[in-house]
Order: sequence, then C-alpha cells, then structure tokens
Amino acid sequence: MLVFYLTALETEAQKRKFESVYITYYPMMLKTAISILKDQTLAEDAVHETFLQILGEIDTLRIENPHQLKAYLYLLTRERTIDFLRRWKRRKEVLPLPDEPWEEDNAPEPEELVLTRLQLEQAIEVLTDMPEIYRRALTLRVKGYSIKEIAGLLHCSEANVKVRIHRARALLLKTFSE
Repeated sequence: MLVFYLTALETEAQKRKFESVYITYYPMMLKTAISILKDQTLAEDAVHETFLQILGEIDTLRIENPHQLKAYLYLLTRERTIDFLRRWKRRKEVLPLPDEPWEEDNAPEPEELVLTRLQLEQAIEVLTDMPEIYRRALTLRVKGYSIKEIAGLLHCSEANVKVRIHRARALLLKTFSE
C-alpha cells in the first residue's frame, strides 16, 4: 500500500517523510482504529483514510518531535476512525443486507476481474506519469470517495473534480486501447 501513497507525492523529501511516518506509526494507528471499530478490515480502511489526509498535509507535517507527532497521529486516527464508523453505520441503515440469498449471480468471473501483470505495470506507469491533479482525483474516486468528498479534500469545485476524473480515465483508456 505504501507504494500507492508514494506515487501521489511529488518530491523525494515528501516521499521520505511520508515513508518514515508510515513505517513508524502505522502499527499504532491500526491498533487505535481496531480499538474503536473492533474489526481489522474496517480499521485498515479507516487508517487508509487517515493516511490520505496526511498525504494532503505532508508539507506542513512536523516530524521533529516524535512525541508530538505520535500524539497528533493518534488524535487524527481517532477522529477519522470515528467519522468512518459514523458513515459505516449510516450505510448499513440505508442499505440493509437481504435475509435471503440472491437468486441470480450476475457477478463477473474472477478471470474477468484480474489484470494481467503487464496491464498492471502499464496502469502503474500511466498513473505515475499522470499529472498529479488527475492522479489524486482518480485515486480518491477509486477508493470510494464521492465527488463532493473529493472536492472538499482537493479544495476545488465538484465540476472540476468530474473533469479531472474524466481526463484521468481518458489517459488510462488511451493506454489500454493502443
């Protein structure tokens, strides 16, 4: 997962700083999220959201004092996890799971979902070379954020987010259609 975060950063200094924070504090952050959510998978998702926020503020993140940084990351993880829990509860209330199994299974076959190694390498290369404004918007959208949430995170309008995502997808499609 660290590789995907690092591709969103521009400079080597930012990458080293983020990598240091990730390696040092990920276990503590995950433990914090698990203590709130009581579920490993959901906790990983909540910590992921926390790291996405850290990506946005990596230039202003102060890492000189490890005690202050640990306290800040604990509080940030706790806040993001509680927000995640609230959103998760709302989703469960809005979309209750059916008691009976589905009659038809329209799910695609696993073979259809798996990218070949070459396609994956091409996608990573395109994402790496893609302008940052497109890459960030597309990455957040793929991770399940709504257009409105992405606009808030990137500090731009919803229309702008839609354009960025459209252009990023066009760049990816161009690569795979060649």
